[in-house]
Amino acid sequence: MSLPGTETIRFRRPTTGPNAQKAAEEPKKDEFGSMAPLGFKKRHQGLLQDQVGRNRPGPFVPTLSYAFRLLWLIRTVTAMYAVISDCDEVFNFFEPLHYFQYNSGFQTWELSPEFAIRSWTYVLLHWPLAHILPKVLSVGKRPAFFALRLSLGAICSFCEAKFFRTVVETINDRVARYLLFGLILSAGMWTASVAFLPSSFCMYTTMIASSYWFHPATSTPTGIKRAYIATFAFAVGAIVGWPFSAALGIPFVLEQLFLTGGEVVLPAQKGAWMTKRWENLGKAIGLAAGIAIPVSMIDSWAYGRSTFPTLNIITYNLFSGNGPDLYGTSPASFYFANLFLNFNFLLPLALISLPALAITYKFDYRRLGKTQMKPKEGETSPYTLLAVRLSPFYLWLAILTAQAHKEERFMFPAYPLLCFNAAVTIYLIRGWIETYYIHVTNSPYNASRSSIFSIFTLLAVLIPGAISFFRVGGSLYFYHAPFDIVHHFQYKSIPSYLSELGYEPIPLPDNYQPYGNEIPKPQWDLTPLKNLENPITLCYGTEWYRYPSSYLIPEGVRVRWIKTDFDGMMPRPWEPSNTTGTVWPRSETRVIKEGKFNGENKASEVPGTYVDPSECTYLVSLTLPSTTHTQLEQNWAEKPEWEEEYCKGFLDAAGTKWWARLVWLPGGLLEKGRLWGDYCLLRRKAE
Repeated sequence: MSLPGTETIRFRRPTTGPNAQKAAEEPKKDEFGSMAPLGFKKRHQGLLQDQVGRNRPGPFVPTLSYAFRLLWLIRTVTAMYAVISDCDEVFNFFEPLHYFQYNSGFQTWELSPEFAIRSWTYVLLHWPLAHILPKVLSVGKRPAFFALRLSLGAICSFCEAKFFRTVVETINDRVARYLLFGLILSAGMWTASVAFLPSSFCMYTTMIASSYWFHPATSTPTGIKRAYIATFAFAVGAIVGWPFSAALGIPFVLEQLFLTGGEVVLPAQKGAWMTKRWENLGKAIGLAAGIAIPVSMIDSWAYGRSTFPTLNIITYNLFSGNGPDLYGTSPASFYFANLFLNFNFLLPLALISLPALAITYKFDYRRLGKTQMKPKEGETSPYTLLAVRLSPFYLWLAILTAQAHKEERFMFPAYPLLCFNAAVTIYLIRGWIETYYIHVTNSPYNASRSSIFSIFTLLAVLIPGAISFFRVGGSLYFYHAPFDIVHHFQYKSIPSYLSELGYEPIPLPDNYQPYGNEIPKPQWDLTPLKNLENPITLCYGTEWYRYPSSYLIPEGVRVRWIKTDFDGMMPRPWEPSNTTGTVWPRSETRVIKEGKFNGENKASEVPGTYVDPSECTYLVSLTLPSTTHTQLEQNWAEKPEWEEEYCKGFLDAAGTKWWARLVWLPGGLLEKGRLWGDYCLLRRKAE
């Protein structure tokens, strides 16, 4: 301590030479000219800003690679075990791909050249995924089925990871974490991620488009690239996948044309700026629309006439006298109920995202914007930018709710957007809690040390995730029997049948060494099935719409339908094509057969649609306690000519209490409210 009047000597540190020391680092200005205090983490450059704990390390945020691997792990499990919930996936996509690959399968009216509703371009894009790896490994159809689903899971995982990282960079890292939890844990994404459906394809392209759209719109080369890639992704989804998904790009187009985004445009510059924006977007749309040319050429080649399925499906749904209402109508509440089953509490969170943003604008204004100040003249408010990014989910839900015909798969393109909206709401509510806590305690420091906010967000993502986990468990526990049946058919029934005919399994190699106590399973060569004098015929009756695709049936086995009380149009076996001397290997895709199909969903008694039950070697039958049997829909398991080969339990949804069919819970909970039927593989008794 110095006494008054004491003189002191201060030595300056050397700035040159071996003992030189660097001057203390001074605070640096950010791009907005504000000083960032030392020790504080750099302010996030996204639309949403943390207000509490900015001097503490931020949350762990996975990299693109880490997020991809985490998501792919989940999607791999999905690909191997998820059930197919929509028969359109089988008959309009798996079956034509199987026909192209193996020259057999079932055809629907949408794939008749008379209507050409389905795009062969979309189907053929998946051919390498189902063909190359199985071809290299010399494996059969079943591995090809799972190779395709695993590939779709990998593609979806990359799109999800890309979307997640964009939210990290442009919105907020906490929002991105909540989004990642929603994508990984929701039952809806479990179903949609590996579905071989145009709506799932559009979900992929929407995530890629949003990954570029969410970045600020500017007139720089980076901003122009953003506009081109986002436009291209939306166009690919609409032209190759499902044309109605283009509606999801409307908010992007409006922002690109009318909002400054990441630029400050003064009134004097407005005209030139808008002209340039319109010009850039026009060029982007023109280039993206060029995708229609090769798509139309491939489809015209496949159907044998000039056609464009993207346009055909629009005209059929909007302007034909038939339209989708022929296939059933549902009340306005359908999607709300269905989305709640698939996302539970994430749905109400997603639905209140725009109201929550308005409340934040009123009571927690500094939550948005990198500068946390009112926007300058000629600058778009961050609230407006975030509202535009939240709007596609509302737009899609409104469009689909207004349609009389509703199906679960129609919502697939907006599933990630639902998760995004819900993640934003969770973050905003967390902000309200923080603001109120500081208001009550008058201590931002205590707020930064409190765990209340983390506990809230943890519960907000884990509770919906846990419910979805048990929902997924329910789908496997209740409805996996159709897959179990065909697995048993290939690996138990067929070997037994061949054994009765005198065939033997493939001998084990002479140098085979069992692993531990392993009991070697006999391997069978199934090629004799193609040359049997009396081919094996596997029949489906009332369960035709749960047929899991020809990929899961060995080559040489005929699959046929027996007549039921269903009065709609049935898929019919494709005639094998003569591939000799033709460039397009499946000439039957070009053949119009009079009376075979119609666009009115009316049954037509064309020879070959049904077979008599006496022609069936095996029959897949479902017996439910709540079902009333008829002359055509008999209880086949009780018939003396049939014996049960293999049976699995199948939930009788009509006879089960509503609360017992929502989820599966361990320990037999809710089991008292369930009613079960028998999903059986029957074999005709030897005469």
